[in-house]
Amino acid sequence: MLLRRLILASLLIGVVTGALLSLGQQLRASQLIHAAEVYEVADHDHGEGHDHHSHGHDHGEHDHTWMPADGTERTFYTLVSDICAATGFAALMLVAMTVAAGYGQRRITPARGLLWGLVGFIAFFVAPGLGLPPELPGFKAAPLEARQLWWVLTVSLTLVAFALLFFARSWQKLGALPLLLIPHVWGAPQLNGPAIANPDPQAIAQLEQLHHSFIIATTLTNAGFWLLLGLGCAIAIQSWSKPHGALSAA
Repeated sequence: MLLRRLILASLLIGVVTGALLSLGQQLRASQLIHAAEVYEVADHDHGEGHDHHSHGHDHGEHDHTWMPADGTERTFYTLVSDICAATGFAALMLVAMTVAAGYGQRRITPARGLLWGLVGFIAFFVAPGLGLPPELPGFKAAPLEARQLWWVLTVSLTLVAFALLFFARSWQKLGALPLLLIPHVWGAPQLNGPAIANPDPQAIAQLEQLHHSFIIATTLTNAGFWLLLGLGCAIAIQSWSKPHGALSAA
């Protein structure tokens, strides 16, 4: 019974929060991506070094790779991707909340759901973003495999650190601080050389301004997404635990 509720709640929360996330991205972040792509195309046309991104362009050596076309098709696939990701995050958060409640922690309330969402936002966006901020077309980056490894390490250690802070006893909480610092002391993989391929000073200035706006837009969008996700998961758990008076009895 509980498994069925978890699956259904994950799907419902994932659809709602994923759709809202996609909407938030379309309102601002996607516009900034499109604006940056103008400079990426201009850089390619001039034959300079170029960081290829899967943003719907038809670059010569990538003709064999399918990519969604700009417009409705691209928006649709972004929406599907956001809903799938949101559903997965919702499932993880619901399971974590269930385990925490069964472990003897306090009852899950909407207010605590917002706190869970804040933790998710810090662990999955803020902490890795300190070393690897959101990217725009036209920017070069370190090798993908190195960035993925550092991202996974950072998210994992941050989650373990928060688990110690909230669930460990007394002195064991002190172990959270080194876990939070390790990935940043180690340092995210960085690119040797200029981050922007386009040699035009005006293009560089425009891309830097767009990048600043992009970081703000994605931060606000993701903050809203995670808070809504935590709130939705808390409301779901609270709703199905009421008839039995305790989550463990569900």
